[in-house]
Amino acid sequence: MHSSKYSIIAKLIAGLMLVPIMSLASVKIDGYFIAKQECTAVHSIKHGTLPVTLTKNMAYKVTAKNKPDATHYQIILEDVAENPNKWVSTDCGILLTNCTVIPPHVDPIVSKKKEYLLAISWQPAFCQTHRTKKECETQTEERYDATHLALHGLWPQPRNNTYCNVSDRDKSLDRNSYWEQLESLHLPSDVFSDLLIVMPGVGSYLQRHEWIKHGTCYSDSPVTYYKDSMRLVNQLNDTNLSSLFANNVEKNISTQQIRDTFNKAFGQGSGDKINVQCDHGLITELWINLKGDITNEHNLSKLLKEAPIVNSACSGGKVDAVGF
Repeated sequence: MHSSKYSIIAKLIAGLMLVPIMSLASVKIDGYFIAKQECTAVHSIKHGTLPVTLTKNMAYKVTAKNKPDATHYQIILEDVAENPNKWVSTDCGILLTNCTVIPPHVDPIVSKKKEYLLAISWQPAFCQTHRTKKECETQTEERYDATHLALHGLWPQPRNNTYCNVSDRDKSLDRNSYWEQLESLHLPSDVFSDLLIVMPGVGSYLQRHEWIKHGTCYSDSPVTYYKDSMRLVNQLNDTNLSSLFANNVEKNISTQQIRDTFNKAFGQGSGDKINVQCDHGLITELWINLKGDITNEHNLSKLLKEAPIVNSACSGGKVDAVGF
């Protein structure tokens, strides 16, 4: 009976030796201990129980020192599941107190500049292969697009960036060219009037197609999309570019001539961002690379400067006249 009692007491004493011990003389501190050598940390200073070897130059959280004139620091070993509180000799390393926790450095997120392709058409050449379209049947030598480049579309890049938040129904209608069945854009009368001039394709509902496929990935508003698109085209037509085409009807011009015109109007190197499209020897379109924020300002020079260089699809061609 007595031996059983003594056995229980002995077990209790042994168990207490494994409980983290903080003496009455210990002093709470807050900081970090940097181990300068691979020394041993123990559960009990007196008994040296549950020893663990520290990693050199590793920082450990400190919670206390054993007395004011310390010989040991109590640290926390976060990778130790049981009994993580250990005592380590002060000779093992250095103590850092009054530490400010500095979050890890994160490089600031740099907003990537957006890229676009502005497609503009020489309408007489387009009409050679689309003669039944309303805008082609009604084209005259006096109409704006007979002497100026016309808006085809402003396409956010990359090229597969299309049909943003568009229903399957509208995608199907658009892809099968049932553009007249797409919902009206309800553009303000002044915007629509300007668009009729710059984008003759409105006659065959091109504006609905371009909005559904490309504009939805540019803006939440078709008004914004077309105001910005028209502003860019007008900046082009206000230069000698439209004159280069209008003054050379029924003649050939080279891609280099077109690029030189861009260089003079918008700065050296601008012409390298132009991809000239031809069909059966006729210049049909200019695909213009742009990069940056399209704003209310006339910033086409900046957009061209930032844009990637592109090879041209053809070296030049004939400027077609109105008529078939």
